[in-house]
Amino acid sequence: MFPGNFVQLVEVQYSGGKPPPASILPAVAIKPIGTAKMLEGYCTEDIELGAGDEVSILAQPDPLNVYIQNIDGRRTWIKTDLIKQIDEIPSNAPIGAERIPASLHCYSLYPYTAQNNDELNLKTNSIITISEQSDDHWWIGKVGSEVGMLPANYVEQINDQLTWNTVEAWNANLSAAEDERTRQEAIHELISTEKTYIDDLLLVVEVFYNPLCAVATDDELCNVFVNWQQLILCNARLFRALYNNSDINSFETVGAVFLEEIDSLVAPYTKFCSCQRQAMKSLLDDTSPVFKQKEAECGGSPKVGKLPLSTFLLKPMQRITKYPLLIKKILQHTRDSHPDYGPLQASLTRTEHLLTSVNEAVRATTRLESLQRVFVKCLNDELAERVILNSNTNCVGPRKLVYFGPVCKTKGSKELFAVLFNDMFWVARVEKGKYGNRAIDLDARDFDSIKFEQYREAFMLHDIIMTENIKNPSEPTIQFVYNDKNYSFYCPSPAESGAWSDYMHDAIRHALVMNQSHHRSTIPDPITTGMATLTLRVVEGLELAPPAEDKPTSVFVQGSLHGHVQRTPIGTPKWDHTMHFIVQDVASDKINLTVYKANTFSPNISLGKFDLSLQKLLKAGGLGPWNKRLILTDTSSGMVNVSILFRYHGNR
Repeated sequence: MFPGNFVQLVEVQYSGGKPPPASILPAVAIKPIGTAKMLEGYCTEDIELGAGDEVSILAQPDPLNVYIQNIDGRRTWIKTDLIKQIDEIPSNAPIGAERIPASLHCYSLYPYTAQNNDELNLKTNSIITISEQSDDHWWIGKVGSEVGMLPANYVEQINDQLTWNTVEAWNANLSAAEDERTRQEAIHELISTEKTYIDDLLLVVEVFYNPLCAVATDDELCNVFVNWQQLILCNARLFRALYNNSDINSFETVGAVFLEEIDSLVAPYTKFCSCQRQAMKSLLDDTSPVFKQKEAECGGSPKVGKLPLSTFLLKPMQRITKYPLLIKKILQHTRDSHPDYGPLQASLTRTEHLLTSVNEAVRATTRLESLQRVFVKCLNDELAERVILNSNTNCVGPRKLVYFGPVCKTKGSKELFAVLFNDMFWVARVEKGKYGNRAIDLDARDFDSIKFEQYREAFMLHDIIMTENIKNPSEPTIQFVYNDKNYSFYCPSPAESGAWSDYMHDAIRHALVMNQSHHRSTIPDPITTGMATLTLRVVEGLELAPPAEDKPTSVFVQGSLHGHVQRTPIGTPKWDHTMHFIVQDVASDKINLTVYKANTFSPNISLGKFDLSLQKLLKAGGLGPWNKRLILTDTSSGMVNVSILFRYHGNR
């Protein structure tokens, strides 16, 4: 104990990127809003309730979930169908200090791990729908389909109670100059429509995304909503920067603020808009009947004007097309001598660049979708591995279309169609038919009327060696060596052959560097200091799953320790390959072994892994050799037979 007059209460302040410790957050005293009886028993590690037990209702943020407390003061979330209400909960019943409207949204500043079963787990930048505010320290919210309590100092509000002056109120305090009043009206249009747009984004989370989380798969949610959360966060930052830059009467430097924030919109909007068409297709054609039924129910909400989700998926593209128009309108009513004139001009240029970048990404995606239909007809029946163009390559990142155009095998022979991606070069025979003699245009509406037939298997860029046409250097050709065989293609003109050569040299150079980095094995330096050397012979794999074929022929094992990476040859799982690793600390070192199915056109697929603990190995006695059968984790089945030999350095 200590005398109370010797101390003074202080408010703890937090700064920097570290989250405040949850342990100092005070317990919450919540005033009950009703009582109920349990219809059946309910038991967890934290609370035990019997049928007929009376409980206090602390919160009910939605019709499905209720937050209750038993007579011992223990609390939990349960489904509403487990209780029968004794007294009705008034619609305006207060929860603690106040009730926050369901339309209030926040994003989490830090990750938070729930300490009790009535709390929410949060990731950084999670979008949270706040339904109740019990006191200054704890709120009740919803992330996806999960409902629970969260520490209020871990979140920041997105759409808090911001009050807007009307245009008339602004004009009452402005200069009598007509151009300044018109300028303020144009600025008000930009910022007020930005707030309306953010409200629409948040409504999608509240009305569609959260309920769909209960019935949809992760793939369905990702395919339909793409990076919706990123759009909310970047536009909320833009809106706050614009709003906080105002005084009670007017906005002075909108251009300068917009200029600082516009770059943060480029990546999120490029990603969403390039995926928008596929998101629409996924919503309409690729989702389950349960998803479609739930989406239709959500679309009947008056909050969204009974509009379907597809209407809201169009809004991001619509919004970025309006930015140049809105800024241009402000610029038209801004004097040349105004300090914001230059920043507004720069902002207009940047927003037009944003729109151009998005349109180029959309066009690139559309072209990949057109070529995908060609590949489905030409390739996927012939290859064990399905080719999905609009996806990641094996080792150079997302696949990109670099160049395309007509070529010929010999001068004057029948036209071929060549396509250069950032990981491969593909050539096809063409039968234009009704398309006529026009040059092939991937953007043409009748592109699908062309019949394609694969000329030969795709040339992987990291195995191509470009060569020169020494015999006839003036001929417009592209020449290269692939798997020790010479290839030559004629182009329509010297300019075309020059363009092909430049694009191929750059793409091959990048693919070669990425492939070498991706597949490089690093052998330990013999003079590297360490306690011991471990020799690992990877013998064979058994019952590996899921193989693409009955007898997989493209499987390998990768081992790593302290950044040293080694691999077996790619082939059937009968490797009999030896690896050597330098051991630094027997007590803590673990060798990670991962089995992969090697792919050509997409990332390798993990078939399972095993962490080999040296400490556990040596407890068996001796230094080996040990013959072990390692059972793989993160997979349904699979084992790897290995032989291990351990040798200490020095005289040990």
